[in-house]
Amino acid sequence: MKIELSEIESCVKKLTIEVPQDKVEQEKSVVYAELARSANIPGFRKGKAPKKILEQRYGKSALGDVAQRLIQDSYRQALEEKKLSPVGDPVIEDISFEENAPLSFSATVEVLPEVELKEYQGAVVKKKVAQVADDEVEKTIDQYRERMARLEPVEDRAAENDDFVVMDFRATRDGVEVPPLTGQGKQVHLQPDDMLEAVYSGIRGMKKGEEKTFNAALPKEFPDPDLAGADLEFYVKVNDIKKKVLPEVDDELAREVSEFDTMTAFRESISRTIKRRNESMAENDLRKEVIALLISQNSFDLPPKMVEKRADVLAERTETRFRESGVDMNQGHYNRNDFIERYRESAELEIREEIILASVARTEKVEVSEEDLTREISELSRMLGQPEDVIKTQLSQNDGMMGLYQKVVFDKAYNTVLGKLKIEETEEKS
Repeated sequence: MKIELSEIESCVKKLTIEVPQDKVEQEKSVVYAELARSANIPGFRKGKAPKKILEQRYGKSALGDVAQRLIQDSYRQALEEKKLSPVGDPVIEDISFEENAPLSFSATVEVLPEVELKEYQGAVVKKKVAQVADDEVEKTIDQYRERMARLEPVEDRAAENDDFVVMDFRATRDGVEVPPLTGQGKQVHLQPDDMLEAVYSGIRGMKKGEEKTFNAALPKEFPDPDLAGADLEFYVKVNDIKKKVLPEVDDELAREVSEFDTMTAFRESISRTIKRRNESMAENDLRKEVIALLISQNSFDLPPKMVEKRADVLAERTETRFRESGVDMNQGHYNRNDFIERYRESAELEIREEIILASVARTEKVEVSEEDLTREISELSRMLGQPEDVIKTQLSQNDGMMGLYQKVVFDKAYNTVLGKLKIEETEEKS
């Protein structure tokens, strides 16, 4: 078998392969022998039909089968002989398959670049950890207070900012009711950020049982194009006014919202949680800085289709999150190709990181043990709240064990790099 290897780009190789005629004839014999055993030809028992009859009836499909088998087998042999490890499927072209002649074709494949990392030992990177600020703890406690807030009726004053107003309202345009802006017994939160300024101003100061009519212009960017910028007349009747009452910051609140008996213990727990979050964020930022350092030191090309496929995967993940949150991707001027292009840079960054860490793993002879994988599975079990055997089953069914193995390799390679760098740690105000 003749095999020629040429380079189209640094990450794109072309194999030109020729399968000798005698090998082609051997494969034809095998295919027709299989056909003879299975084909139902009137007038002949199975396995007894002459080859010429089989050629007349099945010739085209049989030759297609021969070509497919020979291309698959010879392509695999060519990869082994030229020591190529392609990413993705090959592009098969220039197929020549004629009677009494060799079979020839070309296969264009993408391969990962071979990267010899430049020396990085002793390089300086900075790790910035945010301090836990007292006001951050108080903001967290305020969030719990908001969750436990209750609404109490207001009888002795008019509606104020941050009240909840139960009202009937009707919007009209040139005397015609606008259904989307009409309702009865609706409770609205009286805040300027949640409604039109004119509507907010019109309702604020009204008392229970009061009725009022006022004008308001809808913004030009209003979702309904027929109403965008329209001048409307609003009628409002206030049925009830309620104020939000927050619980006191005391031990009783701590017991209601946490496992702690005192507010002091609850505050300390919140502080520890924020500290862990800040440390985790600092570790993530440090990893980004380390990878950026290695990328800046080592220039190499990437397989184009691999980048396209990764960008497509990242775009699909985002689309899925949008759909799950109720966003209709078919509305507006959504263009999937533009959406994918937005993720090209992220895709390239991900792939460069993987190639660099794979190079570190090879150079440093990183190994993954069963104990390493077991720890990762235990961590997944803790995070997802599922038994470890369920996690293992899910990983096995979705080829997830390979991804888990790769994650452990990359993490250990990263930690190897980290151990050779000089880390300057500083604390910053959050």
